[in-house]
Amino acid sequence: MAVGFRRKNLAIYLALLLVLMSLPLHALELVPEFDEENIVLRFAAISDTHFTSGANKFEEALKQLYQKAGENNLDAILVAGDLTDSGSPAEMKAVKASLDKFSVKEKGTKFVFALGNHDTNFDALPFNGEIFKKELGDYVYEGATEDEIRNGNHHIVINGYHFIALNTKKYNGGCEHANEDLNWLKTKLDEAIKDSPNKPIFVATHPLVYDTVYGSKEGTYWYSKNLNDVLKDYPQVITFGGHLHSPLNDERTIFQRDFTSLNTASVYYASLESEVDGIVPIELDGGSPRNKSYFSQGLYLEVDNKNNVRITRMDFFNEAEIKEPWIVLAPKEDKSHLKFYTTEARTKNNKAPYFPNDAYINIRRVAKKKLDIEFITALDDDLVYTYEVHLLIKETGLPAGSTYAITLSDFYLTPDPKDMDKKVFRAFSTDNFGLANKEFDPNEDYLIKIVAIDSFGLKSKPIYSDPTYVE
Repeated sequence: MAVGFRRKNLAIYLALLLVLMSLPLHALELVPEFDEENIVLRFAAISDTHFTSGANKFEEALKQLYQKAGENNLDAILVAGDLTDSGSPAEMKAVKASLDKFSVKEKGTKFVFALGNHDTNFDALPFNGEIFKKELGDYVYEGATEDEIRNGNHHIVINGYHFIALNTKKYNGGCEHANEDLNWLKTKLDEAIKDSPNKPIFVATHPLVYDTVYGSKEGTYWYSKNLNDVLKDYPQVITFGGHLHSPLNDERTIFQRDFTSLNTASVYYASLESEVDGIVPIELDGGSPRNKSYFSQGLYLEVDNKNNVRITRMDFFNEAEIKEPWIVLAPKEDKSHLKFYTTEARTKNNKAPYFPNDAYINIRRVAKKKLDIEFITALDDDLVYTYEVHLLIKETGLPAGSTYAITLSDFYLTPDPKDMDKKVFRAFSTDNFGLANKEFDPNEDYLIKIVAIDSFGLKSKPIYSDPTYVE
C-alpha cells in the first residue's frame, strides 16, 4: 500500500515537472504573487478617447470596465490625455454626457485625467484645465487648487493610493514638461512618499517617457525627455502614457528601469511604429494601419492589500482580455520589484520565430505595377511582429530592387496570439522594393524570400517561394 502511494506521488511529481519544463524560462521567472481575495483598489487606465468622434467607443469601454470590476466597484477612471479632439466646450459637454449616462459619480468612481495635445488644441490652449473644470464640473479636479486647475494638474488620493495627472504644455518643436509643472510633480511625489513609502504611485501624463515603452523613441513630438530626471528617484511610480495609440498586444508596452512605465494604447484607434529598421510597413498610412478603426484597448488595474498591482490588458473592440495579466510587485527599498519587465529580463530566454514545416510562399500574380503573394505565417513563443519580404531574381539570387518590404502581422487585432492568421495575402507595389524602372516584369522568374521578426527583433530562418532554393 505504501509503495503504491509513493509511486502515485512520484507520478504526480514527474507530471508537474514535465509541465514546468515545457514552459518558457521567462514564464518560470515571472511569477509574482497577487492576492486575489484581498483587492483594495480597482481602476481603469485609458487614453485617447477623442470626443466627440470617439464617444461610442468610450462608452463601450466603460461598459466592459464596469462589468470587469463589478458595477459599483470601479474606484477610478484614469485618462492619460486626449479626452477630446480639439479641447472645445462642445466636446467636453459630450464627455460629461457619457459620464452621466453611466452614472459614474453616483457609482463612486473618481474621474482623473491629464490634458493631451488635442485637449490643449496643439499648444494653443496650454491652460485649458479651467474650461474642462467649467464644463465637467464635479467630475474633474476634485480637491485641486485654482492654480492646479489652471495648469491642468491634479493630485488625488483614492483608497489610500496617490494619483497624479500631469499636464504637458508644449508639443510643437519637441515635447517637454514645463519647469513649474515638474516642480509641482516633485512636491506631490514627496508628499506621496511621506504618506506611504511602500505603496505604488500612479502618474498619468499624455506623452510617453523617453526610452521606456514601445514607441518612446518614435520622435520628439511623442515623448518627453525631461521627465526621467524627476521620476528616476521614485521607484514607487507607475506611469501611464498614451499619445501614440500603441497596441497593448506588444510586450514592450510595459517597461521597468528606475520605475515602471505603461502604455495605455487608445480607446479610439491604433497606431504603430512608423518604421521598422528604417522601412515603412506597407500597411501604414501616416503611422496608422489602414484598418486602425478595428481597435479599442485600455488597462484595468487591481491593487491587493500588500500593494501588488495586477494589470489586465483589455481589448474593448473584441470584448476580450489580451494574453495574461502583468503583475508589478509592491515597491521594495532595494528596487527588486523592478526586475521583471526590463528589456534584459524579457529577452533573456526569448526565442526566434520559426516557420512550420508545411510553410510555403505562392506568387499569385505579377503585373507591371503590382505583385500579389500568399504565405503561411510563422510561429513564435509570443507573437510575430512583422515580416521582411525580399524580391530576388531567381537566376542570380540578387535583389531585384534597392530595398525589401516590411509587412505587419495581425498581432494588434488579435487578443490571443494563437488566433493570429495562419495564412495571409499581400499585395506589393514597385516602390516597396525600390525597382529602378518602376515596373515588375511579368516574364521575369522572381524569387520571394520571407523572414519573420518578433517584437524584440529576433529573426527566423528564411523561407522561399521555391522550396528547393539554397542561398
